[in-house]
Amino acid sequence: FAVTMSLGIFTSMFTAIMVTRAMVNLIYGGRDFKKLWI
Repeated sequence: FAVTMSLGIFTSMFTAIMVTRAMVNLIYGGRDFKKLWI
């Protein structure tokens, strides 16, 4: 159960980070994107 729970948390965190980076990339059009690396 712990493995499944940690895997779900990791997946949700990874997805949230990727979605946030994608939104930032769309908003800023890719300029100064390297500075916003998480």
